[in-house]
Amino acid sequence: MKNDIAFGPYNENDLALSEDFVKVADVKDIRPSQMKEVEVNGQNICVVNAEGKYYAIGSICTHEGGPLADGTLEGYEVECPWHNSKFDVRTGEVTSPPASEPEPAYEVKVDGNSILIKTQGKGKSAPQIELTLLEKDKIEGTDVTSFKFSKQSDQEREGAEEDKTTQLSYTAGQFAFFDIGGVFDDPKGPIRHFTISSSPTENFIMLSTRIRDSPYKKRLSTLEEGSRVKVRGPEGQFVLQEDYSKSAIFLSGGIGVTPFRSMIKYATDKQLPLKIVMFDSNRDRDNILFKKEFDEWANKNKNLKIIYTISEDEQQQHPSSSTANDWRGEYGRIDKAMILKYLDGNMLSNSIFYICGPPSMLKAMQSLLQDNLEIPKERIKVEEFTGY
Repeated sequence: MKNDIAFGPYNENDLALSEDFVKVADVKDIRPSQMKEVEVNGQNICVVNAEGKYYAIGSICTHEGGPLADGTLEGYEVECPWHNSKFDVRTGEVTSPPASEPEPAYEVKVDGNSILIKTQGKGKSAPQIELTLLEKDKIEGTDVTSFKFSKQSDQEREGAEEDKTTQLSYTAGQFAFFDIGGVFDDPKGPIRHFTISSSPTENFIMLSTRIRDSPYKKRLSTLEEGSRVKVRGPEGQFVLQEDYSKSAIFLSGGIGVTPFRSMIKYATDKQLPLKIVMFDSNRDRDNILFKKEFDEWANKNKNLKIIYTISEDEQQQHPSSSTANDWRGEYGRIDKAMILKYLDGNMLSNSIFYICGPPSMLKAMQSLLQDNLEIPKERIKVEEFTGY
């Protein structure tokens, strides 16, 4: 019986399937020009049937974490459904930006009707460590909970006589993958990626997320302090620019504020000579996340200005409420008039714009910046939250 091997020439020694190969699907599961996401040892892998041959690369886009298996396949190229990065499924190399880092590529064998993948990828992959849950903080009046984990993990090095302390090092704005264990029958799989909402200057790793009814979120909400989770990362390029001569303008929607918390805290702690203006849009005042911290940091950081806006007019909805009269922020969604109220022509011409929020908000802000304010695309950075 002959085996098809996606990488390298056929070798008779490969007939003895080693423990390095695991079955991930049957050939009938992945028809020509189709893809399927599988999980092997905590790694999300996209298995592709391209012109009758099977290939496998990492399934999480190295740009902003988009699910490649949900994208489109043309020839030997898979296109990310989020921001249209393209990768060669034979090598994992980037063939079209905005991604710049390649995907790990995995050796594939077909044995009879079984598709098998070698568990060690041919490309680089982010390290995985175990962190301990220190604290849970449910934000009152919202469905958001923050989870604080230890920043370090004691892990024994293979062949070493003593433990090595491993720390998750990351850049403000990046994300990581959290494998919390005990997740079953979740349609999106047992692992999720979250923006790290803490700053590298803080002594903990924090994620902040809306708690939903999915098996993963239910499991996450019931984790007890002291629980250990597997974390892989960091990933992502939604990070502060290195050119501090240009201002940074943040456009945030709801839970999309998490990377901005990390960036603002970092810029404040490091006293970066970077002017930051954030427009933070939420449904109502109760849903403004991290407001107390933001206000405190704005008092310390002369380069930081935050404009809060809420889409519900509290005075109209609750005319007898005394608190409605003390609101000093804006009303309505972020629009051209609001931006021009706070940004002059010089700032519009010399700023990098960062957008983070749900897909509808992201699309509206991109259109506002590019079409109405004529901001060139190369000065716009985006991070998409899919709401899971």
